[in-house]
Amino acid sequence: MHLEIEQLSHTFAGRPPRAALAELSFAVPSGQFTAVIGPSGCGKSTLLRLAAGLLPVQEGSLRLGGQTPAQAGAQRRVAWMAQSPALLPWRTVRDNVLLALRFLPAGHAARLSADEALARVGLSDSANAYPFMLSGGMQQRLALARTLMLDAGLWLMDEPFAALDELTRERLTHELLDLWQAQRPTVLWVTHHIQEALRLADRVVVLSPRPARLILDLPVDLPRPRPESSPAFQALLSRLRAALGLAAAPAEEGA
Repeated sequence: MHLEIEQLSHTFAGRPPRAALAELSFAVPSGQFTAVIGPSGCGKSTLLRLAAGLLPVQEGSLRLGGQTPAQAGAQRRVAWMAQSPALLPWRTVRDNVLLALRFLPAGHAARLSADEALARVGLSDSANAYPFMLSGGMQQRLALARTLMLDAGLWLMDEPFAALDELTRERLTHELLDLWQAQRPTVLWVTHHIQEALRLADRVVVLSPRPARLILDLPVDLPRPRPESSPAFQALLSRLRAALGLAAAPAEEGA
């Protein structure tokens, strides 16, 4: 699903009003994995909420495959993953995955069965368990399985692995990349980790402090997997750090 953002601005009411986005423009071709980074509170999550149809478009244009967010959302063409996996604790793992079927439009079949989706994320043996019996990483795998069921053309991912320990986060990002390469949805991935953005994405969009404006649109033309020690990776890392106003020396985490 092609994503087109043109002169997008958004302001939250208040005293005083708070501008979150200012004349933001960029496009994401169908099937591309695009990472979005920027300072905390700059408007990254607001951008995802607008794309998901959770906030109204005030100024400018945001089109998903030629449709408005509301139209794409009504057809369940958009999937959302946040830091919280949003699971129902009284339902089993399989039943939590099956909840995705409630959001499919009439006449649309799921891309996968619940058992197939669980197998894709390595949770077949936990199908009859309950969420409280799962680790944080397993809970996010479960949320990802639900996303796979929807067969959405656009995945909006708001730091879904941010609350996990580093080892689990690293493992899940590799698994996510494998799933994306097999299915090829369009991905808009919000992160604070610069290295993670470079490891995963085809392209990194850097936003300014609030209100968010585009300050760098960086293609990542490196084959995967991408060793962080390679000169090409380090050169891109230096460009991102400079755009974010950080010191030249690489750090373990992003802004």
